[in-house]
Amino acid sequence: MGRYRILEHTADMGIEAAGETLDELLVQAARGMMEIISGAEALPKEERSVEITAGEGEELLVNWLNEILFLFDSRGFLPAEFIIEQATENRIRARILGEPFDPERHPIDREIKAATYHQLRLEHGEKGWLARVYLDL
Repeated sequence: MGRYRILEHTADMGIEAAGETLDELLVQAARGMMEIISGAEALPKEERSVEITAGEGEELLVNWLNEILFLFDSRGFLPAEFIIEQATENRIRARILGEPFDPERHPIDREIKAATYHQLRLEHGEKGWLARVYLDL
């Protein structure tokens, strides 16, 4: 079963995510980031499809989280669920379920500017996938 843990940092916050599969790790990292933004529960009323590519796995993780931030910041879409349809170390195709952001129902705990490459780590081992990524607040 996947998991995530919030990591404190001086000007940033981090997420350590794990999963038996890359798909599960990506979902856990996204959940961790959304918990940092707002602990409020969103409802899966609408769906957004995303396709992300990158040169390598670490870049893909950063692009994935930044795409979710774009949907939230620019489109006012608050994710509730993440469904990975296909994930390789160079490409993600996913559906994100959520609802329009409502500041009265969804209080913001912290504003995130971007996922960063600072101390970025993505590893695949015998027990599955492990990642650490810091977010610029």
